[in-house]
Amino acid sequence: MIKSILMFILCINSFSLSAQVEKNSDLYKAIMSKDSLLFEVGFNRCDISQFETMMSEDLEFYHDKSGTSDKKEFLYNLRNGLCSRPDTYQSRRELLKESTKIYPLYAHDSLYGAIQNGTHRFYEKIADKEESFASSAKFTHLWLLENGEWKLTRSLSYAHDTELKELDTPKK
Repeated sequence: MIKSILMFILCINSFSLSAQVEKNSDLYKAIMSKDSLLFEVGFNRCDISQFETMMSEDLEFYHDKSGTSDKKEFLYNLRNGLCSRPDTYQSRRELLKESTKIYPLYAHDSLYGAIQNGTHRFYEKIADKEESFASSAKFTHLWLLENGEWKLTRSLSYAHDTELKELDTPKK
């Protein structure tokens, strides 16, 4: 009986330690702020300096369609690909905020990182055409505190879907 009670308490404690943080928590707000700077400013406006400063030197990026890259290769591809000709091609990322979940990572009661999961969609504008839906995808980001700053250390982009669904219609 005592073993059962202890096992139940252990399970409850394990569950509470791994639960996602509340949307009004400081951690949630910090990670969402970093996400916004990285994508709203960095990706959507092709301000590559955002990526340079917010990504760890140890970055690993995994993409289910284009493979893997480190920070140097990722920045090279951004400069010479998506952001090379904004007058003829522009990509835009939109986070589905309601899909975002953030999980804290602790070592000996000290916060050292966070895992961010969610779904985002991408739109593209080619030359003088209207912006159109390109794909939606799931993502997982590992953010680590490096010298007191949140740095994107691992990024996984997967389950890309190019079918336009009701969820994927642009917001006006």
